[in-house]
Amino acid sequence: MAPSRENGFSLIELLIVAALVGVLASIAFPTISGAMQQYNVITASQQVVSAIRAARVQAVGKNQVLDVDFDAAAGTYQVQDVANQAVGPVMALPVGALFVAAATDIRFDTSGRLDVAIPAPVTIVVGNGDAARNRTITVTRSGRVQLP
Repeated sequence: MAPSRENGFSLIELLIVAALVGVLASIAFPTISGAMQQYNVITASQQVVSAIRAARVQAVGKNQVLDVDFDAAAGTYQVQDVANQAVGPVMALPVGALFVAAATDIRFDTSGRLDVAIPAPVTIVVGNGDAARNRTITVTRSGRVQLP
């Protein structure tokens, strides 16, 4: 009579599969990490664009001059009126994202155009310290907000 064999996997087979999974994970990790960093920058730049566009719409809708003020050191931005009274909450960039270049605050007049005192176009650069991942937001004299 032949010895019966149990159904299942041997310890050696399980160890080989675990080693293969480990090798594949170590290969995929840098790719996934880079994609997550890029996603973080894209999300941050889209949030800033949304806030700028909302400020423009509010300026026209309320017939009021509105500013979008940037604090590059703190990584925050806020919509305010000309008396520096908050119109919206202070918004912060997601963790890991920062303003690479946002020296100029944005002011929309009552028609939704950039204030004439502000040199146009205004550019805001959002990144994470890796220049290859930077995203540039441009606001034209007409108030158009672009994020290529």
